[in-house]
Amino acid sequence: MIYLDVRTKKEYDGGHVNGAIHCDVMDIMKGNIPDLPKDADITVYCQSGARSTVAKMLLQQKGFKKVVNGGGIDSIRV
Repeated sequence: MIYLDVRTKKEYDGGHVNGAIHCDVMDIMKGNIPDLPKDADITVYCQSGARSTVAKMLLQQKGFKKVVNGGGIDSIRV
């Protein structure tokens, strides 16, 4: 499972899920997609779930097949 934190760098630096990869949703919107396998199990999360909803949709449009919206960080913190 890959955790993808789509919050800002400042938010990520303030605390994130262990092992999470950071990629701001704004970067994803600009087409800067993380170099991840298209068939990887990916859970995207943000602060409340709104940005992760957008990120999930964008990643799926780019061919990622197993993307789950984890919602807000507090709901998936491990």
